[in-house]
Amino acid sequence: MADKQIDEISGVETTGHEWDGIRELSNPMPRWWVWSFYATIVWSLGYMVLYPAWPLVNEATKGVLNYSSRGELAGEMEGARVAQGAILEKISKVSLEEILADPQLARFATAGGASAFRVNCVQCHGTGAAGGQGYPNLNDDEWLWGGDINAI
Repeated sequence: MADKQIDEISGVETTGHEWDGIRELSNPMPRWWVWSFYATIVWSLGYMVLYPAWPLVNEATKGVLNYSSRGELAGEMEGARVAQGAILEKISKVSLEEILADPQLARFATAGGASAFRVNCVQCHGTGAAGGQGYPNLNDDEWLWGGDINAI
């Protein structure tokens, strides 16, 4: 059983707990902290009502705003596909030499190739294309199947 007493120095009641001769005072928390805590509770309840909050088996609760980060991503990806549609169609109809001759098409194709390299090739050839043990260096002039644009 806790032995509550009044602390003789501060005049505050103790909780009755004592460790190494130090008694724990029973001071209330500051009011600003308590009100901040209540505000976070109200904020979280509002958030749970407005946005998806509770994970279910196949999806999460919808929320009043019916917001979905996956839906937002799908919309952004569709917008990017529409924006790139004309240039992708143009690239599909011209030869490699014509792509290299047009600065806009060459820049677009190089960015796409760099992205494909980072997804598919970096694991073996490294980020700098210097190769690894058992994988060739792509920066030198010694290519196994040729280094011109048509061979690549």
